[in-house]
Amino acid sequence: MLFHVLGHLEVFHVDGRTAEIPAGVSRRVLAALLVRPNTWVGADNLAEAVWPDRDVVASREVLRACAHRLCRITPLFDGTSARVESTRDRHRVNVGDGELDSVVFERLVEDGRAVLAADPELAARCFRAAVGLWRGKPFTLLDTYHSRFEASRLAKLRWEALDGLVTALEALDRVSESVTLLQSLLGEDPTRERTWLRLVDVLTRAERSVEAEAAFRKAVRVADHR
Repeated sequence: MLFHVLGHLEVFHVDGRTAEIPAGVSRRVLAALLVRPNTWVGADNLAEAVWPDRDVVASREVLRACAHRLCRITPLFDGTSARVESTRDRHRVNVGDGELDSVVFERLVEDGRAVLAADPELAARCFRAAVGLWRGKPFTLLDTYHSRFEASRLAKLRWEALDGLVTALEALDRVSESVTLLQSLLGEDPTRERTWLRLVDVLTRAERSVEAEAAFRKAVRVADHR
């Protein structure tokens, strides 16, 4: 993968070298384009994403210069073409199959869901691979409707992948792993009711009634303090 947005923005060349994207405007422009890869983004919309409080018209020349700079420092598309394309009033970043971690992440989650009932072992591998790509909150350089929506959507999908992984582990009768995973998720978000219910359910199914009752009592206390 050449573009990593599931956390701090990172870009790599095909040979593994890091593409040094300058802090500031260049990184924000690239991040804004990666929110909607392979899609033309109007210059005005892009300017609003990069400079929410700046005059949009005055920003167009800066955007063109920034896009030109990004063409020079990002890996070529298909080895021959400019990665960032521009016209007079719009820009886009071209991303190929398997080059953007958020797209790979989403595909792995879909693959896990597709095989969960028939092959929980394979599903577990898909879900683990998906959540393994996650390094932190995406698109933190931006504060726009599109970036917030996409970040929220991907975060929700991550939780769904983790839920799917618990289901796969249960189907494989790997109770200890299920419990450990659920406990780690509660450490991340102790207010998530679904995680508490799943922990109680897994412990109950494993006939670990004392632990199940303790988890249930703790879940009630957490709920009462919300």
